[in-house]
Amino acid sequence: MKNLKILNLNTSSINQYKNCFDSNGSPKKLENIEWQFFKNTEKKGFVDIAFDESKQKTAAIYAVSCVKFKIDNELHVGTQSLDTITDIDYRGKGLFIKLAENVYNNAINENVALVYGFPNGNSIYGFEKKLQWKALDPLPFLIKPLRTKYFTDKIKFLKFMPNITLSFLSYKKSKSLTIKAKNNFPEEVNDIWKIFSKDIAVAVIRNKEYLDWRYIAKPHESYEIAHCYDNANNYKGFIVYVVKEKHNGKIGYIMEMIYDINDKEVGKQLLSYAVNSIKKQKADCILNWCFDHSPNFTLYKSYFFINMPEKLRPIELHFGVRSFNKKYDDLIYTRDNWYISYSDSDTV
Repeated sequence: MKNLKILNLNTSSINQYKNCFDSNGSPKKLENIEWQFFKNTEKKGFVDIAFDESKQKTAAIYAVSCVKFKIDNELHVGTQSLDTITDIDYRGKGLFIKLAENVYNNAINENVALVYGFPNGNSIYGFEKKLQWKALDPLPFLIKPLRTKYFTDKIKFLKFMPNITLSFLSYKKSKSLTIKAKNNFPEEVNDIWKIFSKDIAVAVIRNKEYLDWRYIAKPHESYEIAHCYDNANNYKGFIVYVVKEKHNGKIGYIMEMIYDINDKEVGKQLLSYAVNSIKKQKADCILNWCFDHSPNFTLYKSYFFINMPEKLRPIELHFGVRSFNKKYDDLIYTRDNWYISYSDSDTV
């Protein structure tokens, strides 16, 4: 990195960060950068910006954002690998690897437990071979088809088919449970997360602090949040979803669904409510991420969410991780120990 100065991300360097993405075809908003790295639950990230002072230009960036992690019922700080970019004029010089190694060393020195993320098809090789990541593939895409158009448009010999509705189940209110749409999270979500995550060994902690940051405070987003209560007004769980024009279609996303898993009817009410709402918005399909060992997987399957075929996936993504603490290697490198959802995605 000769002739390049390494900057940390702060209020003085944030424009250098933004400008690199903007000039390389991946524009970012200042508010989102601030939200991701300055306002997360740890108010922290580890970011290296390679800056060419002679040209007054950012050459490359590697960034991870901090989040609280549950690892074997212990509280740790983990990081998510988010923004990796090398300016077109500086590619082929190994800047990505050099910056990442420096970021990881800084994180290790501050007792960070791990880094995880979702590299695309172009970068997974570098993460595995050069940065000691382990791929825990495949990324667990589930899909619920709602209309035929999304699929027939992707398969040439089916394009002649009309756009047919594929889902006919409707939402039926429960006599014992009530669904309320509210754009906030009550304190009781902390208790529900503890119940839901009882048998989860590795996950970002989905407590009120995290949920408020992820879904209420995120700039330029508008998620729909529905909560479930019983007749005694006891809090039972929530679901977060959104509909977006993406990937040449209208896509519904189940971002998160966490509930009292001791009461199966709660999950049914929440999911049925969200699916019905997404259908009313004329979405072509619903996507979510859910491992087959996750507490809510069986429920998704009962509502006809199916494993998404590779050829229909909108982009090639991988799920990978690197442990920074040998004590937890076995836990962290075992796929069946993890819980992830679209909450972990930085693109939806």
